Amino acid sequence: MISPSLAFDAENNLMRLNGALVSLHCHYFNCGLLKALEEIPYIDGPEILREEAAKQFHANLKAMFREAKGEITPEILLKDSAEIYRFLGYGRIRLDQLDSRGGTATADSSYYVIGWLARYGRRSSPVCHLTRGFIQGVMAAIFQTEPEHYVVKETDCMILGSESCRFVVSERNNGR
Repeated sequence: MISPSLAFDAENNLMRLNGALVSLHCHYFNCGLLKALEEIPYIDGPEILREEAAKQFHANLKAMFREAKGEITPEILLKDSAEIYRFLGYGRIRLDQLDSRGGTATADSSYYVIGWLARYGRRSSPVCHLTRGFIQGVMAAIFQTEPEHYVVKETDCMILGSESCRFVVSERNNGR
């Protein structure tokens, strides 16, 4: 089991998760940022958010997993990754239906859904782009590949009225 270490430097107002700097912002900031990214013409803001989240989670989790002690299996790392997601305040996610080829992840709570609903109300498209990047980064870190190896699609989202957010994960080279 991975034991994340959280350290807060009060003098400099810095927080580190296993040595990596982390920054937590309120839902108004993050959802406002997402809305601004979506409104910029000629860029794909949600894909930028997903891609950067995948890179950062991959790098940080890969380093964390490398330092893990004891018997570490993909199943344990998936369970621990879900706990890290919760610990960071993003919600509850189940990753236990994933393996090296992909599968399905589900979230029954989502920071972005709650934040978006509080600020803007319902919308007609999924909002969990950071979660797609998280899953992509986790998969790559656990199965020792690069984030681009996986494609993560959000097929259901609570922002649309679904009971949970559902993410279908596949290997890019399988064309699924």
